Amino acid sequence: MQLSQNPITPILKTLAGKKSAYNLEILLNDDARVRKLHFKLGGIEVDLSRQLISNEVWSNLLELARQAQIMPKINELTSGVKINISEGRPVTHFNLRSISKRDSKLWGRLTGFVKEIRNRKDILDVVNIGIGGSHLGSLMVNTALEAYSDGPNIHYVSNIDPSVISDVLQKCTPTKTIFILNSKSFTTTEVLKNASLVRDWLKKNNSYPSENVIYAVTASRNNAVSWGVNEDNIFDFEEGIGGRYSVWSAVGLPLMLSIGIKHFQEFLNGALLVDDHFQTEDILKNIPIIMSLIRVWNRSFLNYSSHAIIPYDYTLRNFSPYVQQLEMESNGKLVDLEGNTLDMPAGPLIWGGTGTDAQHSFFQFLHQGVEVVPVDILIPKISSKFEGNNEYAESHKILVANALAQAEALALGRNNVTQPHKSFPGNRPSTIISWEQSSPYNIGTLLALYENITISSGFIWGINSFDQWGVELGKEIAKDLLDNTKLSNFRPQVRNFFK
Repeated sequence: MQLSQNPITPILKTLAGKKSAYNLEILLNDDARVRKLHFKLGGIEVDLSRQLISNEVWSNLLELARQAQIMPKINELTSGVKINISEGRPVTHFNLRSISKRDSKLWGRLTGFVKEIRNRKDILDVVNIGIGGSHLGSLMVNTALEAYSDGPNIHYVSNIDPSVISDVLQKCTPTKTIFILNSKSFTTTEVLKNASLVRDWLKKNNSYPSENVIYAVTASRNNAVSWGVNEDNIFDFEEGIGGRYSVWSAVGLPLMLSIGIKHFQEFLNGALLVDDHFQTEDILKNIPIIMSLIRVWNRSFLNYSSHAIIPYDYTLRNFSPYVQQLEMESNGKLVDLEGNTLDMPAGPLIWGGTGTDAQHSFFQFLHQGVEVVPVDILIPKISSKFEGNNEYAESHKILVANALAQAEALALGRNNVTQPHKSFPGNRPSTIISWEQSSPYNIGTLLALYENITISSGFIWGINSFDQWGVELGKEIAKDLLDNTKLSNFRPQVRNFFK
């Protein structure tokens, strides 16, 4: 069922037409409403009180979720039903967080390998070669948990631009470096081209072939073997695990090598907490579902076409790009599950940056631009990197003050009749997500929260959040451009680039 077909949609459309009724200055003075829109899950707190939601909107949004059969759909998701209908697959990444999965043969192989490499003094660097989901998740979490990184140096290469792999290789010693080729299909152009450059580099330095230099993480073992990876050096993951949902699998191997097994397990446990909550908690208190309803309200009813993610923590500098892929690849869709064109828009444009840099970049647009952009403001109350270091405590206090100040300024604004260029309209929605410090557990909770917001939003829009056919056409055209037998099919303006 598309959102337009939900029986509650006409009611919400009518309520959305009364935007002037949602005055945050008034809504924030309703203590009961503020308490109702404040939630806690594990170490994460979510304050939704600055969203343009009245009590009437709130009750109808909850009913929208019920009418969308959200809980039965979550049950199908987690029970192995092939809900990814365009590819005929179940969605299995939830299993990766389960305690029972840690008794599997693959988990034993992964942990054994991680312990071996971390104990070897001759391995100084690990280079992960991937792109998209086989790159962004591990990179983001690795950066977020740099205070816990006590393994070899981890380098991430994704872009096919040769300057990237060249810069990384200059930092590495051939005899003290291992490479992880991270690709679900093991046909991805960027991964294979960068891998071939690595192989050439190793050959020039007399370090190839070698049984213990190149490893692969893939769902296509045969392709990896055909390329030249030793079969014993391949770590599998299932076809039902989408790339953007895969950091919990063998795809997270570079992260495991960096932070170790114990901390990676804590990362999994933080996600497991959200999964249990998502699957069992009533809609009234189910945080991912509630946050997805706000995503739908802002995008499809209030027509706010984009959504900004602003972490006030430099170690989370890769979080906005991670969520960008997660949500836009999942929910940037044109058709519903039956292939019918959507009657209402789904999936906002996700963008962002880190505070306070963002304040001196695009916050002018957020405060005084014509378009309203809902914002998620993320705040760790304590810096994991500088915990107990009083020298830096004052700086972190200023950071937190800036985050809270932006949320208040966006919500309340300030009128200036005599100098309109100094007038702030306010009434611009934001959510504050906070936690004590960026531990593996809390980061696991945060990631799973955003995953399940994305999935729940897709259920309400009536779309498939688990395929990504939109990335295919450009890839096909690029291959044709590189095929001399097909280049003549293109216009001269295109062919001229390849003279």
